[in-house]
Amino acid sequence: MALGHRVRGRRARAVIGSIAALTALGGLLTGCATDSAESAEGSAQAIDVHPELQAMLPGELRAKSARIAVGTESGYPPFEYTNEAGRIVGFEIDLFDAASKRLGLKYNFVDMPFDSLLGELYASNVDVLAAAMSDTTERQVDYDFVDYYNDSDAIMVPAGNPEGIKELKDLCGRTVAVLTGSTQAEALSALNQKVCQAKPVNVIGFDTDADALAQVQAGKADAELTQWSTGAYNAKQVGSGDIFEVANSEVINPSPLGFVFQKGDVEMVRAYQAAVQSIIDDGTYAQILEKHDLSVGALETATVNNQQP
Repeated sequence: MALGHRVRGRRARAVIGSIAALTALGGLLTGCATDSAESAEGSAQAIDVHPELQAMLPGELRAKSARIAVGTESGYPPFEYTNEAGRIVGFEIDLFDAASKRLGLKYNFVDMPFDSLLGELYASNVDVLAAAMSDTTERQVDYDFVDYYNDSDAIMVPAGNPEGIKELKDLCGRTVAVLTGSTQAEALSALNQKVCQAKPVNVIGFDTDADALAQVQAGKADAELTQWSTGAYNAKQVGSGDIFEVANSEVINPSPLGFVFQKGDVEMVRAYQAAVQSIIDDGTYAQILEKHDLSVGALETATVNNQQP
């Protein structure tokens, strides 16, 4: 598989122990830092370090004191969310933790708005993103992905689906809430340029998926477009499971999700690809999927930029 070879300079990978240090690193971080030991609630299982995989990391990251900064947006269950104890948890958190333990690499999560994540990575203010980010050809121009899951889109509507919405074309002429900077926002823009030209969707963007979904509950939006796994989770978990439902039964916009790295960060990409493949092969991945009821989107191969080896 081909990886990009353009690197904007090796980022400083010092030991990061506080949000002050993280802010000094880039000067632009707006969220809070959470230590890896405190974040992965479901990572109690012992995961051994594989020295041959650890050796794939850049030299400075093989030291016991090494630590990387990981950008995320913690309002996107079941991938990442904040629990009652204030810890960032979720499927992707458990998965990233397992892969990092396999590499013997420590990390801090840095919580920030979704639409700032790619910019912070591009500016080297964080080393990698773990934020349920869709792997698209457009994003591959500037970033490399290690894919870990397959997902699609969900149209979220009030329970009972009073407007009878079933597919994307049914959103024409309606008000639809969406997470700013997401592929779902891009999908609505494309819908307006083609199918809904005569009756465009009134797209309203929000900093978090929860804020977008709240517009549907408040009657300020007819629907929200989000990822399928997040929509299905919210339909079951919000209230008593009788507030929202997923309107579409057909698959919309299928796409792999992946951890995101700077373009050309070859060693990190290959190391995390090998680590994810390792936990797929030994069954750890399946256990994490089952824990979060996400087995439907499982991958057999951890790909880079959606390219089969």
